[in-house]
This record gives sequence, structure tokens and C-alpha cells, in this order.
Amino acid sequence: MLKQNLLLASLCESDLQALASHLRPIKLEQQRVLFDTNEAISLVYFPVDAIVSLVVTLTTGKVVEAAMVGKDGVIGAAAALDGKISLSRAIVQIGGTGFGCEPGALKQLALAKPSVLSLVVRHEQTVYAQAQQSAACNVTIVSKPGWPAGCSARGI
Repeated sequence: MLKQNLLLASLCESDLQALASHLRPIKLEQQRVLFDTNEAISLVYFPVDAIVSLVVTLTTGKVVEAAMVGKDGVIGAAAALDGKISLSRAIVQIGGTGFGCEPGALKQLALAKPSVLSLVVRHEQTVYAQAQQSAACNVTIVSKPGWPAGCSARGI
């Protein structure tokens, strides 16, 4: 069942077994907020058949989706690498199941196993790239017709 999350499935068997004792099955209910902006992340989530959106609330109150993570990844892994505080809100968009573990357990494994650290860092880079693409698309959408993308967003 652990290998239904593709990130977990990509771990070598010994690394997966080292983490398995810290993983517990969880239900991810639609619209559940897993953590909010500026909150400590107390659980790292590995979705199996759920999709979680990372959203940012603008000063105008508008909520913008920055990235989505499903069975291919992990939510809150940055907390395991000492981020501890979330920079975005994580909301379950499509309910389902997954696994959760304490950030400290993932951190301990990542520090002991360079391959796990590399995997977590690469995943976080992928989520960051997805957020950058989302930001670029959002700027393009709000640009005034005939203006270069981003000009109206910068007040130019």
C-alpha cells in the first residue's frame, strides 16, 4: 500500500522500510485544511488517491492556487528540512487517503540517508517550479490587452 504514493515507491526498499514505521494511514477529506500560512507544520502528508492544493491568499483576499500535489509527491516536506512554518495553505481538493508522518521522522531519515534528502529536495524544487509557472500564468491573465505580461500587475 505504501508504494501507491509514487514518491514513497521511488525510495529503495531499505529507506522505505526505515520510514514505514513512522507512517500511519490517514483519511484526507475534501476541503480539509491540512495547514495554514504561517502555521507550524505538524504532519507531513503522502497522498495516495487525494489531491492537495497549495494556495496563497493575497492582500486583496483573493486566493490563488500555487501548486497541486497528488500521489506523486508529499505535502509539508519542507518542514522536515527545518522550514517548520508553512508559506502557504494546504487544502484537500479531492478527498481520499494517504499516509502521514511527523516531520522529525522524515528529517532524521533524510539526514541519515543522502538519497532521501536528495529526493525531498528535488520534490520541493518541483513544487517550487510549479508555483512559478502558476504565478506566470496568473500574471499573464491579469495583464492589460496589448501590454507586456506582468505590467499591470506591477502597476506600470
